[in-house]
Amino acid sequence: MIGARVEHKDEFFIAGFRQTVKQGAGIGELWKKLTDHVQKRGVTMPEVHSMGVIVGMNGAGEFDYMAGILVENLETAQALGLNALKVDGGDFAVTTVQGAVPMSTMAGVDHLMGTFLPQAGFKANGPVFEAYGPGDPSSQDFQMQVWVPVKPA
Repeated sequence: MIGARVEHKDEFFIAGFRQTVKQGAGIGELWKKLTDHVQKRGVTMPEVHSMGVIVGMNGAGEFDYMAGILVENLETAQALGLNALKVDGGDFAVTTVQGAVPMSTMAGVDHLMGTFLPQAGFKANGPVFEAYGPGDPSSQDFQMQVWVPVKPA
């Protein structure tokens, strides 16, 4: 982890595919489906900002996951034939993590939820966002960010 902080983010839009997964199984296939889909429409993945969204988790270890890309607006998502998610602007807890995904992502989520938010006087106010950078997500040198919308506790 490379520190944590709260920062303001303006409204943004994510376009992608969303499905319920169990303990992370199926996430790689979802990213491949997204990559294949957008490449057929002339979008090259390294040129866009990839975003994962983790929504809730039930007692069976299942959660909704969205593999997506940042887009300008809802119309762009529709033109690409993808599900759209509008994220309202606001304050987000942000941490940069390094290492292979998904272990680095889980460490970032654990740090934000279990340590940073309680100590900083905030609580989560929405889903967890994975903001992917360039590079190989299976590499130990890979860096990305974990974002969580927050409100005062």
